Amino acid sequence: MKKKFNIQIKILNVDLAQESAPQKIFKEIQNQNLLIDRLINCAGFATSGNVYDTDFSKQHQQVMLNVTSLFDLTKLFVDGMIQRNRGQIINIASSSAYHPIPTMAVYAATKAFVLSFTEALSLECRDKNVQVLAISPGATDTNFSSESGGVAVGNLRTPEGVVKASIEALEKKKISKIDGFNNYFTSAILPRLLTRNRMANLVYGIMKKQLK
Repeated sequence: MKKKFNIQIKILNVDLAQESAPQKIFKEIQNQNLLIDRLINCAGFATSGNVYDTDFSKQHQQVMLNVTSLFDLTKLFVDGMIQRNRGQIINIASSSAYHPIPTMAVYAATKAFVLSFTEALSLECRDKNVQVLAISPGATDTNFSSESGGVAVGNLRTPEGVVKASIEALEKKKISKIDGFNNYFTSAILPRLLTRNRMANLVYGIMKKQLK
């Protein structure tokens, strides 16, 4: 990576599921006199199973990582971007953010937070020359799929495709973007055609088949 793109890479080994992790990262960045012009919050994981059957600590860690750490890092670094009058933040939401997902209830709820928070922050920062984007991939060809299931229609998206969609959305000054037509249909169009109850039951039926 260093040779191919002629860049320097610094790695901080921090567990973002721990409450103090974002502050440790922020402090280390300050100690090294580095400026963050583009922050990408992409860490996250999901648990599968009914809430009452799933380990408490795992679900708690999921909320800490997907929600708390994302908020903390965004807040810690956006303040400096506002002061410098430049910067970009990309928060990875999910197509799961647009409707409830029984058997992945906590994950879908955390991503709903990411989507809502990011869209609102994007508008707050618009006149400060700071871009904030929520990108919502669906099932993507990464090792995430080895940890949990999910509602997927059609072929998996690629990481490169998600990156391309993110850059294009930034160039168009969007506040959010769903990656892929199938994901757009199941996340944005279908929930408008069905009631909340019918949508939740439809997704629940799909998830129960995947868990068998």
